[in-house]
Amino acid sequence: MRSVGRTGGRWQRNLQRELMMLIALKIAALTLLWWLFFSPAHRVAVDAEAASRRIGVTHGVVHAQGALSPGGSLAAQPPPAAAPTSAAEPARD
Repeated sequence: MRSVGRTGGRWQRNLQRELMMLIALKIAALTLLWWLFFSPAHRVAVDAEAASRRIGVTHGVVHAQGALSPGGSLAAQPPPAAAPTSAAEPARD
């Protein structure tokens, strides 16, 4: 019987070489995909006006409702006023 030493046999070296080549190939493929689709050259600049046009909200309407402060952050909103209730409700038949 042939014993395999601490360094392993030929099949283990071949397996290790194949796995390293596959990992290197995957890293190269991921890098290529990033470069083709996600690199800074493929990013679109989006400003507030373009975003508001896209979702159908105008800048004036947002500020008129008080949803945004002039800096663009959410402002504290006062609680909504309760509807006035009358003590005497008309009788219904």
